[in-house]
Amino acid sequence: MQTLLSQGFKLVMVLRVLVIPKSTYFDWTHYHEPTRQREDGILTDLLLEIWQKNYHAYGAPHLQIALADLHLHHGIKRIRRLMKAADIYSVMVKRFKQPTTTVDYKQRPNLIKHLTSVNAWSMDITYLKLTDGQWVYLASVLDLTSHKILAHQISATMDTKLVVSTLQRALSQHAKPDYLHTDMDSQFTSFGFEQVLQQQAIAHSYSKLGHPYDNAKIESFHSLLKREMIYQFRFTSLAHLILAVANYLDWYNDERISVVHRDKQVA
Repeated sequence: MQTLLSQGFKLVMVLRVLVIPKSTYFDWTHYHEPTRQREDGILTDLLLEIWQKNYHAYGAPHLQIALADLHLHHGIKRIRRLMKAADIYSVMVKRFKQPTTTVDYKQRPNLIKHLTSVNAWSMDITYLKLTDGQWVYLASVLDLTSHKILAHQISATMDTKLVVSTLQRALSQHAKPDYLHTDMDSQFTSFGFEQVLQQQAIAHSYSKLGHPYDNAKIESFHSLLKREMIYQFRFTSLAHLILAVANYLDWYNDERISVVHRDKQVA
């Protein structure tokens, strides 16, 4: 239309040829995007940026907190509406409800019910897979008070050396705990691992056989790691995986909006 008008054609003639009512044309020329619509566009771009920079892990409650940290306060319904329109969604699934367990103190010392109020760490190993199908193993040490990962190590072999060296790395960087909780896998019941604990005067608490959820907090971390980062990428080499896990842990320990933070801000 603008081309025709610039060539000298009268507006009335152009509108008649194009079968466009005068009112429609003038509404279009005087159109101003509503303030709310402009805000929605800006807010959507910001939500998308936060979501992408945080491993696609955040849903509406976490994004609401992230906005509040920027002094932008918006209702959860509006955020959910914009997320749906922009296809923004958390990679996380509903949390698995932990079953209750019983504790058999006669079989092995299980102090897990007391570890939330004392200086305690938890440790476990999980499996990770490279693009070529090779399995590697991640050992992690979790502080049950701060909920931060104190040390980790990835190896092509799952043996006593892996857990001992990971524990020693944590001990070299942090004050030793009173208790360490693990499951009863052979790496954690080995002589070498027990010897380190005895030398450091750390009491060893075990999960009861057949009750892996006694070690739920470290298991939960490994599940988060896989869903928030591992399953979204392809790792062509062990070095690539090691770097990616290290970057994720920096984010997890220092930047990730925690459940406690979320509940405090959004409740």
